[in-house]
Amino acid sequence: MSYRVSLRGMSIVLGLGCFLTLAGCSSGSGSTGTPSSGTTSSGSSSGSSSSGSGSSNSSGSGARLSGTVQGGQQPISGSNVYMYAAGTSGYGTGATSLLSGGGSVVTDAKGNFSISGNYSCPSSNAQIYLIAKGGNAGSGDNNQAVLMSALGSCGSLDPTASFNVNEVTTVAAAYALSQFMTPGSTAVGTSSTNTTGLVNAFQTAANLVDVSAGTARTITPGGNGIVPQTTINTLADILAACVDTSAGACATFFAAATPGGGTAPADTLAAILDIALNPGHNVAKLYSITSAAAPFRPSLAGAPNDWTLSVEYTGGGLNYGQLLAIDAHGNVWIPNATDPGTISEFGPTGDALSPKTGFNGGGLSYPQALAIDLSGNVWAANEGNDSVSEHTSGGTPLSGSGFTAQGLHKPYAIAIDGSGNVFTANGNNSVTKLNNAGTSVAQFINGGLDSPFAIAVDSSQNIWVANSGASNSISRFSNSGTAASLTGFTGGGIHEAVGVALDANNNTWVANFGASSASEFNSTGSPLSGGSGYATPAEVSAVAVDGNNTIWTANSDGSISHLASNGSAISPSTGYVSAGATGEIGIAIDASGNIWTTDNYVNSIFEYVGAASPSVVPLQQAVKSNLIGQRP
Repeated sequence: MSYRVSLRGMSIVLGLGCFLTLAGCSSGSGSTGTPSSGTTSSGSSSGSSSSGSGSSNSSGSGARLSGTVQGGQQPISGSNVYMYAAGTSGYGTGATSLLSGGGSVVTDAKGNFSISGNYSCPSSNAQIYLIAKGGNAGSGDNNQAVLMSALGSCGSLDPTASFNVNEVTTVAAAYALSQFMTPGSTAVGTSSTNTTGLVNAFQTAANLVDVSAGTARTITPGGNGIVPQTTINTLADILAACVDTSAGACATFFAAATPGGGTAPADTLAAILDIALNPGHNVAKLYSITSAAAPFRPSLAGAPNDWTLSVEYTGGGLNYGQLLAIDAHGNVWIPNATDPGTISEFGPTGDALSPKTGFNGGGLSYPQALAIDLSGNVWAANEGNDSVSEHTSGGTPLSGSGFTAQGLHKPYAIAIDGSGNVFTANGNNSVTKLNNAGTSVAQFINGGLDSPFAIAVDSSQNIWVANSGASNSISRFSNSGTAASLTGFTGGGIHEAVGVALDANNNTWVANFGASSASEFNSTGSPLSGGSGYATPAEVSAVAVDGNNTIWTANSDGSISHLASNGSAISPSTGYVSAGATGEIGIAIDASGNIWTTDNYVNSIFEYVGAASPSVVPLQQAVKSNLIGQRP
């Protein structure tokens, strides 16, 4: 049976009758602060529409909220603490102040503050965060010190808890919410159609840090995720080098955090947001800002490859995980290439939702890839028994022993069009089309099909297939099966094509398993990527497009790469690397901007927090609504 496998530093595809190989495979106490009136924080809009759903003032009215603001483990006195509800009228805008007159409360000599009786929740689901501006951490007033803590749903805030605002909470909030913020502004906001992505992003921040203690976690609350604590602490140490000084002493930090060709940040929140959005920029210079007396431990012993934050998750029955998919709730689904096969499910924050042995039944046998329809049903391509399986969003099989059709043979990939038709790329040089009931509709042949290994649907409902055979080509069919080319499209550096994705321009991106590159073609099949493709650190296993129409690849050395829509590199030449990753197989982007990859050598999935622009999920929704390469 054929399945994608990662080895240390390598990815291969093994199979009977199909063999693709790589060269060389082998919280404080004390008196409370005093209220202070003032204006809303920059970037927020007083009087804007409330965040979330539900009736106004539905919960939390007159509730008490208290905490401590610290810089480098020292209390910050005289800091102005603002409380906001994230907006739902647009990305990075519409945040609403919850304190009277858009004002703040001021921390006392021990850094403590209390908000009591003067705020109410716009709705129970409104996403709440705190901003602390200025104050004295022991070296004088520093108006460039701006810190943040993401608290989550307003209706769930514990009035007996004490919340910490410090450098660690700032790092966690900035990374998890980076795609819902703009450098230079403290406003957090999303579109009216992506509140799910925002809620999940706030929950992701809580995965990284304990806001009551103000410390980075080592393990996620679900117990199955390894948090990059040392990287979070190191970033917090870099922030502390500015926060713990007087105003004007942060120039070195701000200069290093300035993105290429961008505007220098004016405060610490803007700076860490710039780093989160540009994690490959000035890595060594930023690391050099830390000192032996840095306050947060443990920390990195040397400069990292990049400043991405990635979490590694296990459990849920992961066992040779293949090409993953994400549903409308942000749940992550992975097919496990075993016989009998299984499917694993993880929540938006990585909690294992499937049993220890995964979901089974429905004819699963060496499932290679998944696609999710608009009803939340999960479809799997079963290479092991020449069938397609369907499961409900709860993991219940709907397909008996699997849907079969004449000509359906060793399906390696699966995709769904805007009408709910299901397409598979088959090992017998064909494409099978099933309707949403699993009944065969058509069989596509010819068109240059040559060991087809990946399949995708564009916004015009055309079908694109990546051919892994010696022809080094891609094929395009109309939705009814008419081939655009008898021989397929070649050039652009294609070499053993095993992944395919469409962008907002209807350009087709190809993962080259036989080369360290990605290829690009326009909608008519003409190559745009030159003779050798766009360079990546290693052979490419899969490709995805985010909501900003930029390109991400999963690479066989355990890295991921980020390319602009014109193919120029955004990530460093090494790509971005997650500790523990060996060889990435599949890649997908959720509505919070998190990137998820499968790595079946270590039977893990990895989440790169807030690294990409939010994407419309499931992918069928993007195809149907012509929102490929756009934010939800």
